[in-house]
Amino acid sequence: MDSARHSREAGRPPRSLVFLASTALVASTGAALWALPAAPPGWNAGPGMIAPGVTATPTGERAPASPVPETLVAARQTVTSPAPSAAAPPAHEPAAPYRGFLDAAGEPRPELLRAGVRSFTIGHIVAGPGGCAPHWAGARPRGGDSVSARIERLRADGGEVWPTFGGPYGQELAVTCENPARLLSAYRHVVAALDPPGVDFEAGGSAGPAAVSRRAAAVARLQREARARGRPLRVTFTLPATRHGLKPADQEMLRTAREEGVEIESVGLLVPVASGASNLHDLAVAARAARPQIAAALDVPPDRAWRRMGLAPVLSGTGDLGPGEAGRLAAYRARNGLGWLSVRGVRPADDVLRILARPPDRDGGAALPEATPGASPVSPR
Repeated sequence: MDSARHSREAGRPPRSLVFLASTALVASTGAALWALPAAPPGWNAGPGMIAPGVTATPTGERAPASPVPETLVAARQTVTSPAPSAAAPPAHEPAAPYRGFLDAAGEPRPELLRAGVRSFTIGHIVAGPGGCAPHWAGARPRGGDSVSARIERLRADGGEVWPTFGGPYGQELAVTCENPARLLSAYRHVVAALDPPGVDFEAGGSAGPAAVSRRAAAVARLQREARARGRPLRVTFTLPATRHGLKPADQEMLRTAREEGVEIESVGLLVPVASGASNLHDLAVAARAARPQIAAALDVPPDRAWRRMGLAPVLSGTGDLGPGEAGRLAAYRARNGLGWLSVRGVRPADDVLRILARPPDRDGGAALPEATPGASPVSPR
């Protein structure tokens, strides 16, 4: 994640465990869940959901330090969305070269806006008590604005904000909500409350075929309903990847979603990197391995798969990605036509963010010493 949830310490565990640590640990203040905003008046939230007009009550949270309750998202704080832009991206075309990740339970990230980032995902939304109620997950922040207020400010600055389902802090709704109608209602609730341009799923196929099928059917239905309203709902997946690409279960999950009718805009690859000469080379190897897998799962020609891919190095320390590496990574994006970049784990330096957030045509003037960003050349095709 973009936010620096953990700092580098002497004697930290091996790098192979850093990725898990950077995505699976919550802050030491304890984990908690918060209900999403109530749906607009007239919306049938369904059993286990927050009914319109009922104040969202935190579940299992610690008492706030302030005498005024600090809910992460207040009930009935439905976000007002601007009118769709006339310059909306074509189908399957990512809208921005860089996607910033915002932790709903973390601190604001003003440096992302200063760097020119205008596309954000915010998470994570997981299953709450009962299994079918969507809740924000993570450690309860001490003070600060609600998620709705943060989204409103980002939109006022011209940004787009996508909610992310799943992630490391709990179970994705399709895993725990076995009733297809209630699962669809839960997803509808989030879309109605936040009115996002799209949704992201940081959830793969390891939960089993039943959960994968439930999710695929519900998301396909959501997209059909959104198209009928004249406001298409974009869908992305963000999945872990290694030098062997995606896990077989995740490849099958993408294939199932596509066959069910889900229009998947892109698939982001979470790749842990280590500082040193080979860090970007590892990213290139993972991307090269995943490209034919994504092409097959989405049923597109391999040479068109680059635009349907995102690449998100997961940092364990700020030094893992410096300005020089960021420049080569941006050049790699431009040369191969990669859909988008992001950074997870430890927060990178501001100058690194500025380099990665530049539009690809601005990167075109940079030196392109090799087809891949690493020190050891790897053919991108």
